[in-house]
Amino acid sequence: MSIYRLFNGAYRDYARSDKVLGQLNIIILSAAIGTFLFAAQGGVAFTGYASALGAGEFAFGLISALPVLAGLMQIYVSHLAVKTGKYKHMFLIGGIIQRISWIVIAFIPYMFPVEYSRLWSLIVLVTLAAMAGSYVGITHTTLMGSVIPIDIRGRYITTRQKVSMVVSLIAGLCFAFLLDFVPGFLGYTIVFAFGGVAGLIDILMYIKVDFSGIPHKPGDTSLIKGMRACFTSKTMRNYLLFWTFWIFAINISGPFFNKYAIDVLSLSYISIIIFGQIAAQTAAFLIISRWGRFLDKYGSVPMLMISTMASTTLAFVWLFAVPGSIWPMFVFNLFGGLFWCANDAGMVNMQLSHTPSENRTPALAVYAVFTSIAAAAALILGGAMLEILSPVMARADITFLGTQFDHYKLVFCIAIAVRYTVAAIFLPRVWNEKEMKLREAYSKLYSDLGSRIKYARSELRLRRRK
Repeated sequence: MSIYRLFNGAYRDYARSDKVLGQLNIIILSAAIGTFLFAAQGGVAFTGYASALGAGEFAFGLISALPVLAGLMQIYVSHLAVKTGKYKHMFLIGGIIQRISWIVIAFIPYMFPVEYSRLWSLIVLVTLAAMAGSYVGITHTTLMGSVIPIDIRGRYITTRQKVSMVVSLIAGLCFAFLLDFVPGFLGYTIVFAFGGVAGLIDILMYIKVDFSGIPHKPGDTSLIKGMRACFTSKTMRNYLLFWTFWIFAINISGPFFNKYAIDVLSLSYISIIIFGQIAAQTAAFLIISRWGRFLDKYGSVPMLMISTMASTTLAFVWLFAVPGSIWPMFVFNLFGGLFWCANDAGMVNMQLSHTPSENRTPALAVYAVFTSIAAAAALILGGAMLEILSPVMARADITFLGTQFDHYKLVFCIAIAVRYTVAAIFLPRVWNEKEMKLREAYSKLYSDLGSRIKYARSELRLRRRK
């Protein structure tokens, strides 16, 4: 039996040909291998590594923000892609440089013995990796759009997420054991070196993928025209506004939850991985297929409204956290995992459905620039607020329901308020691919749920009679 049959059941019967199926399989397998890098650079390992190299709260926010600002390069990269049409070459070259940068990052403590130089080396190398990643980010969606059949997009995206989740669980647990039981910088070196090599294999697997389906000839698309469409088209303008403000809202506090767990709650890496990452991804794995079907049936907007509101509400559990307590993190991630995966699927789907195929690259470049600025501003703002509010809240000595209301909790509350505001104001204005208004979608959803409940009840009655 082919290894691919372990995960392609959701879409194998819907692929248009064996060639298309083979392409889709390779992309998912490469994503699974590359997940080891994303688990290292995007999780608690990087938070701990930055702290070990001397980064405080503001410095951590700055380190997280500067690479995001490298996304501004995507305007130039999109121009280059549109002009040359060499999407695959740019994707491969950028990806290789990005992955090699992370391998070098793994050896910073041994290459730079002075602590001050280590922190600056981390900033420079992470920024370089992000700049190379701009080539990957701006070309990846266009390349995927040329391969994934539109009628199975929801199934495929969520299947890809499920496979990545399983691998991320394994990677996260292995990395946590390493960091807790291998002393000093050696554990971090193993984690990031292994992740960098896995990421390199991920990129090289795309050499076998044929992206000839891109509707583009070199020089036939105007970059300025594509960028202008983002503002003249109501559909694209509302889509851009929502994601810009939503990315800002989630980054005010998002990256600091792990830092709070490490520095204030004093939780071990294994605890954070098991009750954080693994809890979230297990919940997401169990429900992601249902979100995929929801996406194909009702569209992105109704799904995002549910996921944004629910995940934002769950952030309130952090107000009850005290040093040594694990349950707030567990509750936040277990139930949050049910909804954040829908947020991710909606984002990927909108990048394909809300941008025209002939001008997709420049449109995605504009999206990347706006969201990069928003994310960087939020990260710097979040870090600055934590740094400024720390002595203020310490002097105030406020308690909330018997727990210390510190500067982290105040910033979390501010972020929650911003998230609610963005979701309520901007999301309802976004065009839904299924051409249903929110009220119509929820009415149909309520009707479908009612029918399913009635059917389940009737089946239960029949079984009892038998």
